[in-house]
Amino acid sequence: MTTSAHLDASPAAVMPGDEIRIPLELRNSGNIVEAYGFEVVGPAADWTVVEPPTLSLYPDTAGTVHLVVRPPRDSTIPPGELAYAVRVRPQEQPEHTTVPEGVLDIGAYADFGAELNPRLSQGRTGARFQLAFDNRGNHPLTISLSAKDQSDALRFTLPSTATVVGPGQAAFVRVPVRARRRMWRGMPTPHPFQVTAAPAEDGVAPAVLDGTLLHRPILSATALRALLAVVALLAALAVIWFTLLRPAVRSAAKEAVKGPVQAAESKAAEAKDAADRAAAGGGGAGGSGKPSTGPSAGASPGTGPAPQAQANLFSTRLTAEAGTGASKSATYTVPDGKVLRLTDLVLENAQGDAGTVTFSVGGKPLLAPALENFREQDFHWASALLAGPKQEITITLSCRTIGHPPATPTPTTCSSSALLSGTL
Repeated sequence: MTTSAHLDASPAAVMPGDEIRIPLELRNSGNIVEAYGFEVVGPAADWTVVEPPTLSLYPDTAGTVHLVVRPPRDSTIPPGELAYAVRVRPQEQPEHTTVPEGVLDIGAYADFGAELNPRLSQGRTGARFQLAFDNRGNHPLTISLSAKDQSDALRFTLPSTATVVGPGQAAFVRVPVRARRRMWRGMPTPHPFQVTAAPAEDGVAPAVLDGTLLHRPILSATALRALLAVVALLAALAVIWFTLLRPAVRSAAKEAVKGPVQAAESKAAEAKDAADRAAAGGGGAGGSGKPSTGPSAGASPGTGPAPQAQANLFSTRLTAEAGTGASKSATYTVPDGKVLRLTDLVLENAQGDAGTVTFSVGGKPLLAPALENFREQDFHWASALLAGPKQEITITLSCRTIGHPPATPTPTTCSSSALLSGTL
C-alpha cells in the first residue's frame, strides 16, 4: 500500500454546540506525487468537515489535515460514544483507498423549560391548572413538583411520583387547586401561589411559576337577587292565602253545611214537641217555626302594593382592533341626562392574541388583564359601577402578538371585545 492514514484511537470529547479539531496524519510511501480527497462517513458526517478538503504529497512525505467536528445543540444527538470514519481516496491510485476510524465522546447537556397555563383561573370551589414541561436537552430529565401560597388558603393536588420527560419531548401535568374554605357571598378574592418544578439533575435550575386562583362566592349577585325574588314571591303568596283565600274557603264551607244543620235542628225540635205531647196525654198540634238565618259575612279582597317601575335594561358591545405594536380604543359615551349602572362585563379574546386590554370609566383605568391569560373572562359587581352623563367607557387594546385560531386564515390584527350590561 502506498498510502497510510492514522487517527488518534482515544475518544475525542466534544459538547453539542462546541467545536473540536482532530488531526488526521497521512503518508505517501509511493513513488509519484499523490493528491488525496476525504469523505467523512457515519452519523457524524452531517456536522464534520475536513480542512483542507484536499492534500497533495510528494513521494515518501507526510502531511496532516484536521477534522473539524461541530455537533449541533440538538436533542436528537444522544450523549455517549459515537464511532466515525474518514475515507481517504488517492486520486492517482484510487485502489489504495484507506478508511481510518475514530470515536467521539458526545457530552450531555440540559435545556429545560416549564409553563403554567392558565396563569389566572377562577371558580367557586377551585380551578384546574396545567403544567407544560419542555426538555430541549439530549438526555431524560426527572422533575419533581411542589406548590405553596403565602396565606395557606389553597390545597394543591400534585402527582405522587416524579415526571420523566425524554429528550426533545414535552409532558403535561394537571394541577387541581382548591380553596380550603367555601365563600358563600361577597366579592371575588384573588389567591396568588407558586409552583416549583425541580429537575433531579445537579446544575439545572428549578422553574418557579406564578399563578392566581380567583375565588368566587357560591352565591353570586345574580343568584342572590333571584333567591330574594323567590322569597318575596313566597311571602306574597302566604299573605294572599291568609288574608284572602283562607277566609273565603272557611266562609264557603260554613255556607255549604248551614242548610243541612238547620234542617236537622228543625226535625229535632219537632220530635221533642211530639214526645212532650205524648207524655202529657195529648196536646195541640204544635207549630213548627223556621229558624232564621243570619246574614253571612263576606270577605272583600285587599289591595296589594303597586308594582315598581322597571328600569331600562342596557347592553352594548365594544370591539377594538390593532396591529402588532399598536394600540386602539373603542368608546361608549353615556347620553346626556342619563346615568349608566354597569353590573356585568365580559371580555373576549377569540383569536388568542397576546398583549393587554385596558377597561376605563371616565378616563380612570379599572382593569388591565393580559390577553394571553384568557379567551373569555367575565366580571359581575353587586355594587354597580356608575357612569354619569357624557362620561366615556373605553376599552384600549395594546397588541403585542397576533394570535392564530385553528382552521381559519391568519388574521392581520389583534382583536378584543367587551360586552357591557346594566341599566340606563
